[in-house]
Amino acid sequence: MFFLVSGLLTDILTKVDSATYKEISLLWGLKDEIDTLKNSLRFINAFILDAENKQTESKSIMEWLQQLRDCFFDARDILDEIECEALRNKVVKSQGSFKRKVKHFFSLSNPLAFRIQVAHKIKKIKKRIDELGTLRMQFGLSEIHASSSSSNVHVPKLAWRETKSSVRPSDVIGRDEEKDKIIGLLMVPPSDSGNEIIDVIPIVGIGGLGKTTIAQLVYNDDRVVENFKLRMWVFVSDDFDVKRLALEILKAMNGTDIDAHHNYSYDQLQNLLREGLDSTKFLLVLDDVWNEDYRAWSELRNLLVGMHDDGNNGIGSKIIVTTRSEKVASIMGKAYKLLYLPDEDCLKLFLRCAFPAGEGKQYPRLVEIGKEIARKCKGLPLAVVSLGCMLRSELRESVWKKTRDSEIWKTDQQKDGILAPLRLSYNHLPSELKRCFSYCSVFPKGHEYSNLELISFWMAHGLLQTNNEDEEAEDLGEFYIQELVSKSFFEGVPEDQVVVDGLIFEELKHLGISYFKMHDLINDLAVSTMQNERAAVRFNSTNVRENVHHLSFSESREGVPNFGNKMLSKVQTIGFWHASESASAITGPFLRWVSKEFRYLRVLNLQGSNFQFLPDCFYKMKHLRYLNLSYCQRMEKLPDSICKLQNLEVLNLCRCVALKYIPKNLMNLVSLRILWITTQVNDLSYIGFKTFSSLQILILWNCENLAFLPHDLGHLTALKRLSIEACLEVTHFGDEGEQEIEEDYSLKLEQFSINQLPELLALPNWLRRCSKTLRYLGLSQCQSLTAFPEWLPVLTSLETLLIADCPKLTLPHNIDSVHNLQNLKIFGCPQLVEKCKRDTGPDWCKISHIPNVELESV
Repeated sequence: MFFLVSGLLTDILTKVDSATYKEISLLWGLKDEIDTLKNSLRFINAFILDAENKQTESKSIMEWLQQLRDCFFDARDILDEIECEALRNKVVKSQGSFKRKVKHFFSLSNPLAFRIQVAHKIKKIKKRIDELGTLRMQFGLSEIHASSSSSNVHVPKLAWRETKSSVRPSDVIGRDEEKDKIIGLLMVPPSDSGNEIIDVIPIVGIGGLGKTTIAQLVYNDDRVVENFKLRMWVFVSDDFDVKRLALEILKAMNGTDIDAHHNYSYDQLQNLLREGLDSTKFLLVLDDVWNEDYRAWSELRNLLVGMHDDGNNGIGSKIIVTTRSEKVASIMGKAYKLLYLPDEDCLKLFLRCAFPAGEGKQYPRLVEIGKEIARKCKGLPLAVVSLGCMLRSELRESVWKKTRDSEIWKTDQQKDGILAPLRLSYNHLPSELKRCFSYCSVFPKGHEYSNLELISFWMAHGLLQTNNEDEEAEDLGEFYIQELVSKSFFEGVPEDQVVVDGLIFEELKHLGISYFKMHDLINDLAVSTMQNERAAVRFNSTNVRENVHHLSFSESREGVPNFGNKMLSKVQTIGFWHASESASAITGPFLRWVSKEFRYLRVLNLQGSNFQFLPDCFYKMKHLRYLNLSYCQRMEKLPDSICKLQNLEVLNLCRCVALKYIPKNLMNLVSLRILWITTQVNDLSYIGFKTFSSLQILILWNCENLAFLPHDLGHLTALKRLSIEACLEVTHFGDEGEQEIEEDYSLKLEQFSINQLPELLALPNWLRRCSKTLRYLGLSQCQSLTAFPEWLPVLTSLETLLIADCPKLTLPHNIDSVHNLQNLKIFGCPQLVEKCKRDTGPDWCKISHIPNVELESV
């Protein structure tokens, strides 16, 4: 175990340095206290990186970091409390009655009482941090100031793995097809584009998948040896220094005698490479590449390409790159993505390691257990080999069963070689990605989570801190997801497997929803790293550990665990994922207990719960950021106390098909950023949506009785994604009086999707105010919609227009003035499709300028 607290401290310093927080501290008279706390945090921050690097060598330093981490969590909670109270006070002042304002003043939350209480807490935290700071000299810690790029933060490596170019083909199972394909790529002539003389073949895949093994097989194959006069193998790792690599290449060049310590100039290195490689057809393997800087790669490539720019001698040279990052692969060439090893081959490999003499047939019961063990390895050869070797010559059935049934992946198996390469991948992540990845451990194995779910979860825990005021947390979250996908920590769910409530992949994609999952071994890695954030616990029993921050219920067969008298006030997540039996066991007393004991709760996921009425006990959960009540299909009423959650950023009421009451004061949720509603309510216009000034995503889904939409949707100035689905009674948007464009209310909407609104007669007039931002407009099953508005050409940023099953809808006569339109898709509109047929349809001349036109009658 080791602790990485620098990311947490950076988040705290970012918060207190923000303009918003400085304003809050001034208004509440806490500027001096917060400034002194900030000074203490900045002082200790200078020694954090050195401590993180040295903790594996000193248990005392590790314990010191653990104590600091607890202090930082407490500091964050106090700062969060100040922010919570400021928001609540703001709502009371702007919307509260006189009676409520008087009651607020005489409560413990009035500004004077609150300031005194919080100032005392801040001083206590500062004293603890200062006391811990005095121990730095005892540990011999030095100041190390973090680079401005978090990716440059140096963290301790738990394993160093130098590779070699040789492997016995007989040791490898199930990779013949991949080997032959890569050899085939090596044998083809170089690209004829004129831009590249040396073709690069990146082999990409997760750590432990066998990329190096495949490269070794290829490197030593007789066909390759015969085809390339010179072969070189260079282990790169994360130090992509061009001069160092040039020296390594020179050393690999037939044992070239080179002084690695000599300070060669760039020209000297180029000349030495020219002497060795000129007129030579070579194969170079760069193993375990992490560099994502195109300029560094271009510099190395130019050194090598320069060897062949005087003629055709040596043309046909190739470079193989192994990497875990798809981004690296995209920089260097067209990726060859290595797949997981099939179960059948995993078993063969496992049995070869466990029974090297081939005596497995003598132990059929062990072989049957071995099948299950090999299957649990999920196609990772490294895990298969490790466990197979561990059980070599072990004939006791009890040991095999213990291995099969053990939660082996929840612990660091570095010594056995299972998690070491995955840990190396984790270590290479920037600190902000480390924390986001670690928090994914709360989700159960096999969980397919959407980007919205994951971003909401990260956002609730303050992991999406933006330094740029123009950058939104949701956009940063999408970027983080793509980074983790490219580094093989996440994998996308295949398109043909994605169906949610009848919506197929294409429809979900247009809603901006995508799905991901983790390989089980990656999930285990996340769990092992979560110890840095105070452990995440998944309950399959009633066992509870003290001082945890996350309680995740996954497939518990014993209902909600009995916590007894344990005080878990620091818990920040309570979640039910894939836990129908536990979720259905949730009762009013349970929720009242949660509201009383879990003071700093940030995430509450009660999806699929079976209650009809939620207890009105949410007023104490003032730190709550994320509330998921989706699929609570018996819930009829949303409690009024939810309206006191001024810090709530995500409210998910999807598929709450029995929900008949939503309080008017929902407008008090001034921090909402994502709102998803399914309801039986007929009219939502009574809720003042315009107070949702931070709302980024709004989805109204399956509101079958809804006739009146919120009348002020056109005042949601931060909204980027709006989807209205299956609201069968809606006829209009209630903004017919809005004729002139109001410059003060320019909108940021980027995606607008309308699906199954059969009575809708017209698009909203406020859509004109999205002229510079709207990129996607989708209209599906709007059977009463007949025409587009005349002002459609003002949508100058519109790139994609989808029309599906809208039989009466016709194209506007001025659609040819929508100059930026790149994609027009018309499905299930026979008459319109006929009019738009290429060259023959009467409307073809209006749309012929659009690059991509898709037409289907059915």
